[in-house]
Amino acid sequence: MRIQGLEETNEALKTLLARGEDDKKLVEDRIKSNVKELVLPYVEKLKLTGLNIEQQTYLEIIETTVKNVFSSFLQKITSKQYHFTPKEIQVATLIREGKTTKQIADIMKVTRSAIGLHRHHIRNKLGLGKAKVNLRSYLLSLQ
Repeated sequence: MRIQGLEETNEALKTLLARGEDDKKLVEDRIKSNVKELVLPYVEKLKLTGLNIEQQTYLEIIETTVKNVFSSFLQKITSKQYHFTPKEIQVATLIREGKTTKQIADIMKVTRSAIGLHRHHIRNKLGLGKAKVNLRSYLLSLQ
């Protein structure tokens, strides 16, 4: 009797968890669709205006970031597991996009040595330390 009750409770919990996952996926899909239909068209229109190089760079970053909001990469690096700061997340994202230290420093309006320090912290938090692993390649592998 008691075992049967526990089994029924267990099945009910499984059903609730599955429904929660379905609801989460539905909300995520709705947000993705809204971004695609309501935000990205304006990004495309902005590209056609007379932007200077710096503005074009920022717009490209915005576009890439918006497109990757739901990517597993961003979910991984923003997880509590790594304890990345917001600046480290920004630097990691730009590294992953192929930006150089100089380009990142220019974008973020900081020195190259500041970006070097962020890169060092990112490597340590990823467990790479001084390993001979290309940071961009490693970040690209985080899918």
